[in-house]
Amino acid sequence: MNPTNEQAQGLYRLCYRLTNAIYPQWQYRNIELVRIDERTGNLYVLAGELDFEIKPSGGDEP
Repeated sequence: MNPTNEQAQGLYRLCYRLTNAIYPQWQYRNIELVRIDERTGNLYVLAGELDFEIKPSGGDEP
């Protein structure tokens, strides 16, 4: 299963935010895991103690 174009763009935006490129006052987060959940079609991102799901529409939720 492949991510949608919207998911790929959402993943890019999320990774950009997490790696401290936009908000210098935020603490840098290592991105440890990116995986697609084949049951739901959501992308799962683990970054330190935070986790996110990126829906097929491209929206992310902590």
